[in-house]
Amino acid sequence: VTLIDGEAVRLNKLCTQLLKAAKLEAKQTGLQTADVRVVDLVHEVLAGHPADAGRNSIRVVVEDSSLTVRADRELLAMILTQYIDNARKYSTVGTPIEIDARTGHNEVMFSVRNFGSVIKIEDRERIFERFYRSSEFKDAVAGTGIGLSVVKKAAEAHHGHVWVISDNQEGTTFYLSLPMEARRTH
Repeated sequence: VTLIDGEAVRLNKLCTQLLKAAKLEAKQTGLQTADVRVVDLVHEVLAGHPADAGRNSIRVVVEDSSLTVRADRELLAMILTQYIDNARKYSTVGTPIEIDARTGHNEVMFSVRNFGSVIKIEDRERIFERFYRSSEFKDAVAGTGIGLSVVKKAAEAHHGHVWVISDNQEGTTFYLSLPMEARRTH
């Protein structure tokens, strides 16, 4: 029963991602923007997706605890959830996962970094394409190749962008930037 329940949850998540991707692609999703307090959102996402005991510690750094961003809360939570889920799946057991949010040059930048598998340079753009999975990880880690494509569409809907940097020394870091005009601090 536990296995069936877990698979039903996974199937529901997959269907939800497919629907969001289709709506974002068709530009049928109107953003429900509001001021979102970044530190609260990060903690809500983490509370809703508890980590495997003993697998990885998670460190959260939000530059300014009052930092808010004007965004669609549900889509922003989905982006962070996808990044954190991927960090958990592809990280080496016992290594930290770091979540960071700060202001940059005319943008608000989020990042999720893990230490583990390195993404080859030729795959770094392609992993944001729908159904694309790096040949190195197709059989090693469960996935559909949908999550990061939805992330990219959600970022674009906010006039933002996503990218990844990956190497052996610094780990793998997924980024989301939203334009500064979408940012508000109190």
